[in-house]
Amino acid sequence: MIEPNRKRTLLLGAVSNYGSIFTSAIVTLISVPIGLHYFGPVRYGIWFVMASILAYLKMADFGIGLSTLTHIAQSPESSHQRVILRHSINLLLIIGSLLIGVILIVSYLFPSWIAIMGKIPSNFQKEAAISVLILGILTFLQMPTTAFTAAFSGLQKVYWNRAYGAFNSIASLVALLVTVLFQGNLVTLAIFTGVGSILVGIISGIHLFITQPDIRPRFTEKITGAPSNKLIFTSGIRFLALQVASLIILSTDNVVISHYLGPEMVTPYAITFKIFLMCMIFINGSIVALWPLYGQASENNNWDWIQRTYNHVTLPLLVAGGLVWIGGIIFCKQFINLWTGPTGYAGLLTVFALGGYVYLSTFGGSNASIVNGLNPTNIVVICGLIEAALNIGISILLVRSLGLGGVALGTFGAHLASSSWFYPLYIRYRTSKKISIEIKPILIHAFIVVLCVVLSLTVGINIERDWARSALGVAIIILYLLMSWKVMPISSQNRIKMFFTGMFPSKKIQAGSNL
Repeated sequence: MIEPNRKRTLLLGAVSNYGSIFTSAIVTLISVPIGLHYFGPVRYGIWFVMASILAYLKMADFGIGLSTLTHIAQSPESSHQRVILRHSINLLLIIGSLLIGVILIVSYLFPSWIAIMGKIPSNFQKEAAISVLILGILTFLQMPTTAFTAAFSGLQKVYWNRAYGAFNSIASLVALLVTVLFQGNLVTLAIFTGVGSILVGIISGIHLFITQPDIRPRFTEKITGAPSNKLIFTSGIRFLALQVASLIILSTDNVVISHYLGPEMVTPYAITFKIFLMCMIFINGSIVALWPLYGQASENNNWDWIQRTYNHVTLPLLVAGGLVWIGGIIFCKQFINLWTGPTGYAGLLTVFALGGYVYLSTFGGSNASIVNGLNPTNIVVICGLIEAALNIGISILLVRSLGLGGVALGTFGAHLASSSWFYPLYIRYRTSKKISIEIKPILIHAFIVVLCVVLSLTVGINIERDWARSALGVAIIILYLLMSWKVMPISSQNRIKMFFTGMFPSKKIQAGSNL
């Protein structure tokens, strides 16, 4: 791929990803107050737990979707891409059918399985059990369609993958509004949410086959040298393990809280977590499109481009992550009070820990995009599972004494103890030192972040008046940005200047262009 095409692909991917993120953010801003008001904190907390279980059900594709993305990106011939997509659809159809049978058998043989969701009040247990069962069946029916959006990304058309992600967010909002309009319950919401996802998936498949006729599967076609079912499934297992680790980190918190503190305490934690999660997704949105590009560049041995891109994007991402950490400590409580009311705030300790997790995750996102582009190995899987185990262990250990803050500290501490340092070392080893991070500016920036976080905590704990806290918080943020700019490499500074110059051209340039 020549450089202009790579830049165009990256730009379209980033723009579409941010469009999807903004759509999801707007949907969240609208749906959370509506859902909290309509269902109440207990039932809405149950829905958040259900959403966590739904996340686990979606990863039951054994990583086939992500494996499909990577193998299509690394296969230059359309005939091989057709075979990969055909194998993917077949595998997902088989897996989805088997899982529907499993979920029906388990629900019949073990009617008390609802206990895994935590301390669900007895008057809500039947409603919750039926809702999860319906949501699970509809999710498995939708599973084969994930191959279509994965194929779009593998074909360097990440923007269509993100567009359908945005459509899914809109469909979930419509499901909630219809439920409220018809005065339904969690069962109603589960039905409309699942059906909406299926419709979006079907439309994505029709779109793929119309716009990319060369990738339409030909079921009698035999291509020598194309990836086999076994290869796609084996690669998928590695992605599955990484998905499991990621979901334990992002979704198990709600289940732990429901078990130890009750579903009503899930609501403030989930709402606070949503804010930081959206910030993290927004920051890492700029690097999502790099995944298939890294994979293609590695196949072409274009290590210089990967090295330059890796170091150019990493520190600016960390600066943005630190801004979320500092700003969250100062402003999160006021924002949640305006958005949902005081019941949605999980406390300063939770905010501190989740902000720290976002900061580390911006670094992790830059590393993960390279690792995924290279195709993860068993050692990456082991690291992910270790982080997941640490997360659960620390959360359970601290939830009894520190409540919601203890669960958040589990998420922060597990990432700090594992992925934050392992991934850059692994990338250096995996690429035989062709790719490595410039560590000095990273460490200096980490010191700056810690200093500003301590200042923010001091203000947040000791200053009671909102206006004074906000004024001092703004001053700390300005100080942080100035110090971060000073430690940023000149090359990264120049790229940022070029970006803003392109967005806001000077009057002199504009005048010259009119001549």
